[in-house]
Amino acid sequence: MPGNNKKLRKSIWLPGLLFIYLLAMTIIFGADLIRGGEWMRLVSVSLIELAMIVVLHILLKKQEERKQR
Repeated sequence: MPGNNKKLRKSIWLPGLLFIYLLAMTIIFGADLIRGGEWMRLVSVSLIELAMIVVLHILLKKQEERKQR
């Protein structure tokens, strides 16, 4: 839309990009890990990464709110 200068916040695009990376790595390497019997490794690493993405989102959102004040 012309004239729309809304900037995408860092608290949205950075965790989103990391989530896409997590999905890509899970799709690419997940089948091999499951076939190799390392499904627990796949699940635990995915959950840890997902938790870190959520924490990053929360921290960046708080930082943006502090900056606006």
